[in-house]
Amino acid sequence: MKKLLILIMMITLSSCTGVVQQNPDFDKNVELAKTWFDTFTSEDYDATAALMSEDVEWQGCFYGSPVMNKEEAMTYMKAWHDAMENITYTPENYLPGVDPETSQLNGSVRTYGVWTGTNTASGKDFEILMYHYFTFNDEGKIINSGDFGDATGLIMAVAPDSAE
Repeated sequence: MKKLLILIMMITLSSCTGVVQQNPDFDKNVELAKTWFDTFTSEDYDATAALMSEDVEWQGCFYGSPVMNKEEAMTYMKAWHDAMENITYTPENYLPGVDPETSQLNGSVRTYGVWTGTNTASGKDFEILMYHYFTFNDEGKIINSGDFGDATGLIMAVAPDSAE
């Protein structure tokens, strides 16, 4: 009886893998997020806009930034390109996201990474760690996204020196 109990316990423990089942859309959505970074850094506005749904909600990274619609988000992105040159994004990771209401994996993508570039007006280089998230609809379009980091501090740090 003791051996049977040990055998049942071993079978039970070996069946517990501890592996969380990934959302089947996650890998596809990681590729879509990578495509967004590629189109954004290449300043391909048409391709960037094509990756976003018409009713996208985008959270900017500046202090007090409101949630933006598609037109506002594209203006926001263009402002980054007008202010900076040679923008690149080097991801540290791509992580699965969860539905905020259910805490279940929903196929969304989160990423931490480093942006580098040069301020157009001052010529000063920058490097900043940022966090981004992307949620996609069934058509593979971004339905909500956001950027988090100290963008206001970045702009102040690379601004042209004031004439004294």
